[in-house]
Amino acid sequence: MAYQDVTLTELRSLFDQVHFDLRDVLERERRVSESLDSVESEFNVVRARLQAMGIVVPAQPSPVTPVVVEAPSRPRYNVPIVPVGGDYGELVNLSQARLDSLGIDLTRDPLQQVLPSSELARSLRSYAEQHGDISWDEADWAVVLTAGLLATLLDIVLVRIPTKGMKLDDDGSPLTKWLKEKDRAKNIQDRYLKRFEKAKVPYDDPTSYATRDPVTGIERVSGMTPSTHRLRSPGHDPVLGFIFGVADIMRGTGTYVEAGGLIQIPTGADHVGLITAFLTQVRHLLSDVYTPAGLPPPLFSLLQLGPVASPFSLGRSKEKATWAEVAADMYKNGYDLRHFFTMGITPGVVSAVIRGYWLLRSYATGGTAAQRKLEHAKLTSMLLLGHTIATSGTLFKTGVVFGMNPAALNYNQILAMGPATMAWFKEAVARDHRITQALDKEWELLFAESAEGR
Repeated sequence: MAYQDVTLTELRSLFDQVHFDLRDVLERERRVSESLDSVESEFNVVRARLQAMGIVVPAQPSPVTPVVVEAPSRPRYNVPIVPVGGDYGELVNLSQARLDSLGIDLTRDPLQQVLPSSELARSLRSYAEQHGDISWDEADWAVVLTAGLLATLLDIVLVRIPTKGMKLDDDGSPLTKWLKEKDRAKNIQDRYLKRFEKAKVPYDDPTSYATRDPVTGIERVSGMTPSTHRLRSPGHDPVLGFIFGVADIMRGTGTYVEAGGLIQIPTGADHVGLITAFLTQVRHLLSDVYTPAGLPPPLFSLLQLGPVASPFSLGRSKEKATWAEVAADMYKNGYDLRHFFTMGITPGVVSAVIRGYWLLRSYATGGTAAQRKLEHAKLTSMLLLGHTIATSGTLFKTGVVFGMNPAALNYNQILAMGPATMAWFKEAVARDHRITQALDKEWELLFAESAEGR
C-alpha cells in the first residue's frame, strides 16, 4: 500500500509536469503558426512580382531532405510502473526494488520513511483521536524509573526485616516495630478487638494433641504448636479464610495442612448458615490480628502445601530448606499481617507516584475521561514496569543487602506483580480488540465501495 501510494504521488507530480510542458509547446506552436502565415503572405507578394516580370515561378517548392534527429537514449519522463495485475509475487519484487531505490531501511518503520510527512502526521493524529496515544516520552520513563527506585529505597530503609530473629542482628522495620509495640498492641486488643474473642471457630486447635482422634488417640495433625497453628490452618489466612474458614464454620469441621496436603477433621460443632459463618469468620480474624503471633500474610498458607525447595537456608545449615519450613520460620519470627501492612509501602509508592503523575498530566493537557479510558493501556504498562523494578529491588535487597535472608523479601510487592500483570494483559487485549474492530469496519466500507464501483 505504501509502495502504491508513493507511485501514485509521483505520477500526479509527473502529470503536473507534462501539463506544464504541453502548455508551453502549444504556445510555441501558436507563435510559429502566426510566423508561418506572415511568411506565406510575403512569399505570395514576391511570387506575384516575379510573374509580372516574366519570371516563371514553380508551383510547388522543391523537396527538402528532412533532418533526422536521434531520440535521446533516456526518456524525458521517467514513468513509474504501477502494477495492475493480480500477481502478488510481481508486486512484492517491484515493491522491494522500489524500496531499495528509495533507500528505505526495513529494520525501522517503513511507513514513516515512505509516506509524506503531512500525511503521516494526519494519520497519527487521527489514530490517536480514535484509539488513544500510548507512546512513552522521556517524562514517562523518568517517572516510572523514579517510582521503582524510590520504592526500592524505602523497601531497604523503612521496610527492612521484621525482627532480630531471622539470622541478622537488625532492629527490623521501625514501622512494624511501632505497630507491634507491646503496650500499644495490648491497648488496641483490649479496647477494640477483645470483644470478638467470643467468635469461636472449629478450626482453631492450637496443638497437635488437640487434633487427636477420640477413639484411637492418634494425632491427626503432627508438629503443630501455638505459634504456628494459624499458619497450618487455611481458615486463619486473610484471603483463603473466607473460603476454607467459612466452609469449616458452616460444616463444623477443621481444615489443616498435614504432610504437604489438606486434612479435614470433624469437630462436632453445630452447623450454621452462610451469613452467620461469614460474620463469625470476620470477627474471629479481627480478634487474632493484634495477638502476639498475629495472623499470617495473605495466601501464606499455600507455601505449606507440597515439599517445594527454596533458595534459602535456615540457621547455620547449608542445606536448602523447603518453602514450608521457610514460611514457618518467617512467621514465627514476626513475618505476620502487621508486617505485611508495612511491606505495602513499596507497591503503594509505585502506584501512587505513577497514577498521580498520570492524572496530573492528563488534567494539565486538558485530557478527558474518555481519552484517559482509551489510553489506559499506557497506564497499566507504566505500572507493570514500575512494579517490575520494585520487585527486582526487593530481590536485590534480599540477596545482596541482607545476605539471602528470606525475611527481607517484600511479600506484598511480589503479590502486587500478579494484579499488575493481569491488568496490563487485559487492557492490551481489549485495546487490540478495539483496533481490530475498527480495521474490520474500514475493510467492510472499502469492500462496499468497491462493489458499488463495479
